[in-house]
Amino acid sequence: MLSLRARIFIIISLIVLVVLGITIFLLVRSKNAPTSTDNTTATDGATQNGLNLLPATPVPVANISNNLKVTPLTSLEIQQKGVQQIAKIFLERYNSYSAESRYQNVLDVQALVTKSLWGQIGAKLSPGAVNNTIPAFSSVVTKAYSTKLDSWSEQSALVELQVKITEEKNGAISNRDAGAKVSMLNDGGNWLVDKFEWIK
Repeated sequence: MLSLRARIFIIISLIVLVVLGITIFLLVRSKNAPTSTDNTTATDGATQNGLNLLPATPVPVANISNNLKVTPLTSLEIQQKGVQQIAKIFLERYNSYSAESRYQNVLDVQALVTKSLWGQIGAKLSPGAVNNTIPAFSSVVTKAYSTKLDSWSEQSALVELQVKITEEKNGAISNRDAGAKVSMLNDGGNWLVDKFEWIK
């Protein structure tokens, strides 16, 4: 006589085989079943099962590119967008720093500023300032999310920016929005940052 475990195994195996057999039978039958053709006519606007069908031939579509007019930027618009981009890069780099970077943010903007502005911000690079020890970690990350050209001439421009400033001090993180105005000067074809101020 078979043990209880063997009898349960045989019963479960038989059930699985029956279910598997029924599944295979239904799959084979559904593949061999003929497709229904009742109330089916040609697809040239006739009906199938009471539903109107679209015409079988493709509908011609007018050339869409004729309707889309993309005007290329003028040289003035390119120059103005470039000035806004320089102001954005300057503010993001200059106002993003950490205690460990030792004024790397100031060095990063040297090529973007006029000599007069470099005289002001470059003073932070004195040996005494760079070698000062900072007791706790702190960092600031600045990201500009909006730029607008406030004024424009051949020699100068004023760009207004909106930025998000994320500051970390001793593990505490804070976020704030701020505004700034960046004055640009055309120095022989190179646009440079001449002044900047935070908007209160």
